[in-house]
Amino acid sequence: MKHPAARRRVSDIMPQEGITVQGSPSQKGLMNASGILLAALLGNNVCNYVFHALASHKLGPADYGALVSMLALLTLLAIPSQTIQTVVAQHVAVEEACGARGHLTALMARLLRQVTLAGGGFVVVLCLAGPWLAKFFQLPSAGPIWAVGITTLVMFLLAVVRGWLQGMQRFGALGFNLLGDGVLRLGLGASIFALGWRVTGGILTSALAGGLAFVLALAALPRLQSGQNVRLEKKAWTPLYAYAGPVVLNLAAFMALASMDVMLVKHFFLAQAAGYYGAASMAGKAFLFVGMAMAQVLFPKASATHAQAENPYPLVWKSLGITAAVLGIGAAAAWMLAPLIIRMLFGAAFMNNETLFLMQGFGPAMTPLALVYILLQYNLAVRSTRFVWLLLADIVLLTISLWLWHVGLTQVLWVVGINHSLLFIGSLLLTPRLSLEQRRGFGGEAPQPR
Repeated sequence: MKHPAARRRVSDIMPQEGITVQGSPSQKGLMNASGILLAALLGNNVCNYVFHALASHKLGPADYGALVSMLALLTLLAIPSQTIQTVVAQHVAVEEACGARGHLTALMARLLRQVTLAGGGFVVVLCLAGPWLAKFFQLPSAGPIWAVGITTLVMFLLAVVRGWLQGMQRFGALGFNLLGDGVLRLGLGASIFALGWRVTGGILTSALAGGLAFVLALAALPRLQSGQNVRLEKKAWTPLYAYAGPVVLNLAAFMALASMDVMLVKHFFLAQAAGYYGAASMAGKAFLFVGMAMAQVLFPKASATHAQAENPYPLVWKSLGITAAVLGIGAAAAWMLAPLIIRMLFGAAFMNNETLFLMQGFGPAMTPLALVYILLQYNLAVRSTRFVWLLLADIVLLTISLWLWHVGLTQVLWVVGINHSLLFIGSLLLTPRLSLEQRRGFGGEAPQPR
């Protein structure tokens, strides 16, 4: 029997894209929506790899290794932006199901202003720490660190509007935005490298492309309201702030797991070896993006179904099955085409037996982590807090393992692959299978319609 509040919510649902009043909204359109985002992320990644091919040819192994390490740092610093997108998407998905669009536009307008102020302060702190970080990463100057700071602010703002699109289940517009971001970054990168800019310029392309993508996303959203016509009480912010804590912990832990190997390799190995590992890791990250595409569809659908007091767990195995099938094909292709990938993307300077093994092995090593990301997003959608403890424990385990066993790049990849496989098994066991009536997540009541 459904929760009474859930029955009231269902009666108030507005007929938006991906949300219907009959049956569970999350059970429909999973394949089509995931296909749209997968195609968009595939196009984004093609642009990304062409960008890295240009960078590796222009910069050489040493500077390219520095660029990859800065991008890994950017991934960690962008955790707040991932948190913002997830929190906004979850809140919008629930509020859309309650028909509160006017309230949402006013809320998002104010959120953009607050994110701008908070992000600006974050950038100032990062710039002050620039000289120390430059020394840690063995950089000749703090310029790349400052470029990372500027890019981080842009990513914060972009996360708000992308989370809004995701929560509204406007996957076509979201996919177009992701693809446009990749195309713009590639075009800007080609121009900047042609002008002779190196590591700092390569990072700033992400800031410029992200700024343009932000404008495109705003154009696809409802017109922002200043808040004068819609009164926002203080309690309107409570769900956002309360949800942000668990989200940032989960995403921070995951991003650390996905990036710490690159940064530790940069710390322990010579610049040229770090460049080889960085090149292979960039190819391997494509496997994570497949999981992220599926998770962006699963998350708002599971959130909406959970808010209606229905059980969204059947979506988990559908999502894992589709993702595993795509990743299996990708791993087989990468294994056979590894020499061609190295020559086309990175050039002859990167062709050696060690890089070839890394290129072939990163697919199997990253596949379990991509599946873990799907389970992470599902846990966030149903407001389960247990998952983060598994991720935090695995950070400690992976750090200790890499600190003890890093004789060569091959050994590093073996450690990473085994760790990710064990993490996936633990994630499956820890993911809740119960509905809203049986598990209330963070201990709060189900959100009421406005």
